[in-house]
Order: sequence, then C-alpha cells, then structure tokens
Amino acid sequence: MSGGTEVDNPESLRQAGNGAAEIAGETRTAGNHPVDETYAAAKDFSADWSGGAGAALNRLASVWSLQVDGLVGRCRDLSAQFGATRNNYVEVESANTQTMSAQPSPFG
Repeated sequence: MSGGTEVDNPESLRQAGNGAAEIAGETRTAGNHPVDETYAAAKDFSADWSGGAGAALNRLASVWSLQVDGLVGRCRDLSAQFGATRNNYVEVESANTQTMSAQPSPFG
C-alpha cells in the first residue's frame, strides 16, 4: 500500500500555502491584542498593588506571546512547505514531459 498523495492540481498547493500565510497574519493580529491588554493590566496592577498580580500577568502575557509566536511560525513553515512542494511537483512533471516527448514511441 502506497502512502503517497496524488496531486491533481498543483495550484491548489499554492492556494493552501497562501491560506496558511494568511492564517499566520491573522493569528499574529488576533494574538497580539490580548498580550497588549494583559501587559497594560500588569503595569496597572504593578503600580497600584503590592501583591503579585502584576508579575503574574506579565508571566501570562509572556507565555501567551510565546504560544502565538509558535503558532504563527508553524503556519509560516506550512506555507513554505506547500510552496516548495508545488514548485517541486511542477519541476518534476515538466522534466517528465520533456523526457517522454523527446523519446520516439516504440509503438510507431
């Protein structure tokens, strides 16, 4: 049993890569909003409270930011992989077409 995948339309790979890049951008935008808000709250709590709420919020925002960075990075990697796969597929199919059309048919 083969584990390969047949590609019917290599442009669908480009579209998938573009979609992954778009999701990366949207994730960055959406992910930054709560980070900014949390850092602002941490600053307020640090200035007005003697407790550890400000420090805890800073840690939370840092962890959140790292998670957003990781997710954005994975989406960008996926986008690059889709693009490379599409380009490799087109290159190989082009080479195959050239090779096959350059050979005379043994069937006449």
